[in-house]
Amino acid sequence: MRRILVGGLTAFVLLLSSATWAQDVYNNSVRYTRGQSVQPVFEGWSRNPDGSFAMWFGYLNRNHEEQLHVPVGADNGFNGEDMGQPEFFTTRRQQFAFKIDVPATFPKDRDLVWTLKANGVTLKAYGCLWPVWEIDQNTISANRGSRTAVDFDEPPNEAPKFVNPPTSQRGEVGKPLTLSVSVSDDGNPKPRTDRGARVAGIKAPGALPLNQSLRVSWLQWRGPGLVKFAPTSVRVTEGTATTTAVFDSPGTYVLRGYAEDASMHTPHDITVTVVAAATPPR
Repeated sequence: MRRILVGGLTAFVLLLSSATWAQDVYNNSVRYTRGQSVQPVFEGWSRNPDGSFAMWFGYLNRNHEEQLHVPVGADNGFNGEDMGQPEFFTTRRQQFAFKIDVPATFPKDRDLVWTLKANGVTLKAYGCLWPVWEIDQNTISANRGSRTAVDFDEPPNEAPKFVNPPTSQRGEVGKPLTLSVSVSDDGNPKPRTDRGARVAGIKAPGALPLNQSLRVSWLQWRGPGLVKFAPTSVRVTEGTATTTAVFDSPGTYVLRGYAEDASMHTPHDITVTVVAAATPPR
């Protein structure tokens, strides 16, 4: 009888373990459209030319459809403070979304904590200057899904730059607003077809243009309503990238554009004052 009980207990434990494992697999694979949390992420820190440091942050919105608006304050802040973090969280993973510059004297044992509460769940990201978290532009590029100069023995790729971009615009609810920005780039990295031709020592007449990866991508950073971009990411043509934004509510919005080249990126914000749609005369 004792052996039967032990065997039964063992079988029960194994069954319970299998059920727990199956539940974990399900939780990790199911796609949630809404109702899930947003995980703030500390990406690492880099060195600024003046000796100060940049702490990089991003986030993971676990929802596949729900885009969340969390105003700066107790539910979205660094000890409740506004340090330029987003208030609007688009779906899924946004890597290296923003950086916070801290002085060279910032204590190495101090944490910069981003607290974010979304859909009732409070989560934190802890930024620090520990040596293991040091990154550079190649690290950022590789983590955002692109090749690096180290990988392909190419000249260092500098992030593209906005050229005299607008800082503010005015818009109207429901009316497409044109966003046009100029971008400069160093021409690196070379297109893959061109790189292959150079390695082989031959000329490739069908090589892609040097700016084949140069683009501007847009995110809603802040604002009381929703913004739709068409398209969200646009190639730079003859030094210019143009898209449109449509707003569903009046108010003040901040739109963040990223000039991107092989996953190297430079941000720029445009503040848009949106008024209600004009009422047609009777």
